Amino acid sequence: MPSSPLAEPIIIVGGGTFGTTTAYYLSKKGYKDVIVLDRFPVPSVEAAGNDINKIVRTEYPEPLYTKLASDARDIWSDPNGLFAGLYNPSGWIIAAGDRSAAFIEGSVQSAKALGIEPPRLMSTEEIHQQWPVMNGEFQGWKSYWSPNAAWVNAREGIVRMAREAMAAGVKYISGSSGHAKQLLYDENQTCIGVRCADGTAYFGSQIVLAAGAAAGSLLDLKGQIVAYGHTVGHIQLTPEEVEKYKSMPILDHLEGGILFPPQEDGIMKIGAIHFVTNYAKSFDGLSLPRYRSDNPQDGIPAEIETRLRKWMEECVPELAHREWVETRICWDGDMPDYNFLITPHPTHKNLKIAIGGSAHGFKFLPVLGKYIVEMMEGTLDPEIAQKWKWRPGVRPADYTTNPHQENPKDLNDMPGWGKSRSLL
Repeated sequence: MPSSPLAEPIIIVGGGTFGTTTAYYLSKKGYKDVIVLDRFPVPSVEAAGNDINKIVRTEYPEPLYTKLASDARDIWSDPNGLFAGLYNPSGWIIAAGDRSAAFIEGSVQSAKALGIEPPRLMSTEEIHQQWPVMNGEFQGWKSYWSPNAAWVNAREGIVRMAREAMAAGVKYISGSSGHAKQLLYDENQTCIGVRCADGTAYFGSQIVLAAGAAAGSLLDLKGQIVAYGHTVGHIQLTPEEVEKYKSMPILDHLEGGILFPPQEDGIMKIGAIHFVTNYAKSFDGLSLPRYRSDNPQDGIPAEIETRLRKWMEECVPELAHREWVETRICWDGDMPDYNFLITPHPTHKNLKIAIGGSAHGFKFLPVLGKYIVEMMEGTLDPEIAQKWKWRPGVRPADYTTNPHQENPKDLNDMPGWGKSRSLL
């Protein structure tokens, strides 16, 4: 008698956002033999989603993501659900210069079409009146206010979902026994398993590549994914400053940076939208992540820090030159057209791909695994599957669908980042 599909082994490579939501939804559907491989235990320290906070917002010009984001927000904000207490409804100001305004304008139309409250245009004077702490000049900004945004405790969100999956029987394996180094194939090029750093091999009926920015080190992705580094800095506010700034919204200028309200511990996160790449000769010219775990001496690029602080002078000049208490380059796998890559591999049978967060994937943690499992089972809506299919040579998105069009700088071309430094 053939075994039930629910009993067949499934191997997930990567325990970040995409891997964890996949494991969770597989466990909810009753799959009994699921293993998640990651170099690090939960929460995987280098996963893009392992962060103190992330934005949950519904503003997208693409109705698919508006719908998914709205569904995810409902789960994030459920006071009795898995993520209770993690959702902080601050609202946000989304702003742009002339280049990225098309993204916001498209988001307004998408919201109206779906019956969701759209962002509304807000003058600099209104911002100053509503939130006096944001007293910069906002020169050249076109600013919109939306109450339909929040920040969430991202790290705790991943931990809770992973714990639920493990309670249902999913196994997480870390260290050298979980550090995937090679996908394994049979004579027909069917993917049959994964070999890890210590030589341990795991075999499954389906292999899910959810390794994010590092996926290109395991599979030829035909140029679809580029590892982008997103610079992040934290500053420490005093208790008095926390009280002063705690009511501010998220401030996201699509061409300048992102500023979060302070957390209860006084940490305020600032993110740059000026991305970096890391092209390494040892990996055939691929951009792959340069992780802090392997390069503990790394800081953040001086050029990007200068631009970020100059941007802060435009909106919160009082904080523009505060000392960092922590910095990080957060690596994610970016797709040229901003859509995810969630698809069966076209030639390697049993290999499934779930990557391409493109700096906007985390907010979908509560719902994305449902769609990944549907892809694995062959039941994903054809229109969604078309957007997320295997697509080498896809044309880059323009400003109407991707707000961040600036060409990234490569670390190896920046002062202080030598070409001879190790990658992984």
